[in-house]
Amino acid sequence: MDSAFRQQFLGLELTLARRFATVEARPWGYFVHEVGNPGHWDANTARWLRAEEPEAAIEDVVALYRARGLVPRVRVDDLSAPGDVVERLVARGFQKDAQEMRLMYWGLGASRPLPVLFSGVTLEVAGPETLASLAEIQAGADGWAGLDWRVRYLERLVRGSASHYYLARVDGVPAAVAALHEGEGRALVQEVATSPRYRRRGLATALITWIQRRAMVPLFLQVSNPEAERIYARAGFRAWGELEQVTCMLPGP
Repeated sequence: MDSAFRQQFLGLELTLARRFATVEARPWGYFVHEVGNPGHWDANTARWLRAEEPEAAIEDVVALYRARGLVPRVRVDDLSAPGDVVERLVARGFQKDAQEMRLMYWGLGASRPLPVLFSGVTLEVAGPETLASLAEIQAGADGWAGLDWRVRYLERLVRGSASHYYLARVDGVPAAVAALHEGEGRALVQEVATSPRYRRRGLATALITWIQRRAMVPLFLQVSNPEAERIYARAGFRAWGELEQVTCMLPGP
């Protein structure tokens, strides 16, 4: 994958992190933390580890998180340096979790018509009053426990001016959600989720198309689910490359 393109995407993720967590620059990268929402991994994971002295950087990460009563975590991207950072983290006692991801991209183009929706389906811009519904849809779709951290995360973003949430309802019942997070000259599509009972009704496709019709900049996204990838491909997104997303966590006191 082109490193400049990958750097753009990583920068966009960091821009988003600043909206729901504190991001501090360190010599080795960025210390991302949010003591008020410790259950949210993205809000409490170090990023961009590029270190001439990796062991010292790892110890700095551990000390920073431990001092705040947080679990030390490091997200290792494909541009991390040195190249054996994951092996060094594992040797330090970190547990490795890896996921194969595909980075996709959509450039500005002609407006796409909304797909034909089933009777009773409506689309709307989600406001603060829908926070609980957004969190419940996301939790039901991905199976991750923890409504509390989701609500705290959404509270920071839904009320902001650079992140936009869209909600699909079926007969008035909240059924699917998608988010658009704006950055400088580009935007990130995330948190596309449909409640299990409302799947295969075209709700995700409708929300993605709605986002594209409103977009003023190119769109990025990451996907690991083949079915979701097919939805994005039909909407005009094209795969830019594959990558392994690795998060390392240090358990224990």
